[in-house]
Amino acid sequence: MKTVAAIQTAPEQPLIVDELDLPDPQPDQVIVKLFSSGVCHSQLHQMHNATAERPMVLGHEGTGVVTHVGSNVTHV
Repeated sequence: MKTVAAIQTAPEQPLIVDELDLPDPQPDQVIVKLFSSGVCHSQLHQMHNATAERPMVLGHEGTGVVTHVGSNVTHV
């Protein structure tokens, strides 16, 4: 499965939009197809943090629909 992500590879550098491989969900995980996503204020600060781990995928706030569920998932 593939997904598109906004990725920062170094501090103070522009984001790269690239396609990533997305693994199947683990037994207790779900996959959500995002319709929109936003970068929060905390992530804006982290983008300027030279010690933050990279590459960094941004945009954890979003809206979407569950498309895949792991084998142990009984409700979302």
